[in-house]
Amino acid sequence: MTLRYGMLAAAALVLAAGVAKAASDPAAARADGLCNGVLEAVKQAKGAGAEARAQRIQPVVQQGFNLPVMAQFAIGEPWTRMSPADHAAVEAALARYTAARYAHEFDSYSGQQCVTDEAVVTRGPDKLVKSKIVDKGDASPVNYRLREYGGAWRVIDIYYNGVSQLATQRADFASVVRTSGAPGLVAKLNELTAKMR
Repeated sequence: MTLRYGMLAAAALVLAAGVAKAASDPAAARADGLCNGVLEAVKQAKGAGAEARAQRIQPVVQQGFNLPVMAQFAIGEPWTRMSPADHAAVEAALARYTAARYAHEFDSYSGQQCVTDEAVVTRGPDKLVKSKIVDKGDASPVNYRLREYGGAWRVIDIYYNGVSQLATQRADFASVVRTSGAPGLVAKLNELTAKMR
């Protein structure tokens, strides 16, 4: 298993404002549910290819993430000039791409376990949840930023070695959006998705 998502810098956690217990924290429960949901989808798709794994993972992604917010954050200011149809197309392409990435990274289930840290950090409107996936003694850190929408906590970012996935995507998407707009970004996401399936 290769895992590209990962760890939020420890220094950021030290500066955080509040701490809660994962067992009673709804943001931690959401992050834990997302992680376990992905693993369960991979387990159910045992022996199947990446396409089948992605199809099982996509509903988990759509429930655990706030994809419209992530798309808006990743695109930035050009999002305000896009039509509702463009928004819907980008969100759908991002959902497929995210599911395909998980399916690519989790190519099989062999007893991996999600371990969610009990220390949940509150920073402004967001909560930061640390977790790790344990696979045959090796642990891959996966950390989430969540925000509450309509009474439910949803993932809006994942960090790897202190680097925001959204910041990385924004840098990756910028030139495509600038030159080709939403249709170009959808085409690019679809192309990347196809390569992982």
